[in-house]
Amino acid sequence: MKKWLVLFAMVCLAGCNTAQGIKKDVAIGAEKTGEALQKGGEAVEHALQKSGEAVGSALKKGGDAVQKVVE
Repeated sequence: MKKWLVLFAMVCLAGCNTAQGIKKDVAIGAEKTGEALQKGGEAVEHALQKSGEAVGSALKKGGDAVQKVVE
């Protein structure tokens, strides 16, 4: 009977340690995912800013060309 009690205690302790390890792994994974999403968002923001500048420049050039034709 005593052996079963010791075995049960060992299994419980191992289960607790495993659960804590999983919680830590999940927390680390969530942190890394958050960092990756933030970097991805910054890259998209930069790309949109650059494309917006390019479109704005093209529209300005088009407007200048139309203005020259009108004059």
